[in-house]
Amino acid sequence: MTSTINRRFLSTAAAKLVLSAVVSASALAIASPAMAQNAAHSQHDMSKSAHAAGKTSMAMHASMDDMHKKMKSMSMTGNQDMDFAMMMVSHHQGAIDMAQAQIDHGKDKQMISAAKKIIAAQKKEIAMFEAWMKKYPHSAK
Repeated sequence: MTSTINRRFLSTAAAKLVLSAVVSASALAIASPAMAQNAAHSQHDMSKSAHAAGKTSMAMHASMDDMHKKMKSMSMTGNQDMDFAMMMVSHHQGAIDMAQAQIDHGKDKQMISAAKKIIAAQKKEIAMFEAWMKKYPHSAK
């Protein structure tokens, strides 16, 4: 009697498992095209926003790349003071270029105002470094 009950239980459990698998497979088959379409749309939407971000951020990235290239290609003199002044001029010019990109492409008035202040401050510091380098050209040796 126990074995009959066990066989019925196993038979019922197996039938439920098969039915569950069929229902799951059917649901997946129905949902797959919709999921693929949603994935394609979300990828399209992300590429749109990435493209838009790329257009407005391109100038900022270009200025950073340019600054890094200039700083890496700069010949060092071996004099810490001169090397610092030369590197800071390039570094500050990069900040000016980034701030100008913000002015050209930014929307927020507070950020644009900050960018204008950065440009003014960085130009003063560049002038100070350039004046120092002109006054102490022997430091470049």
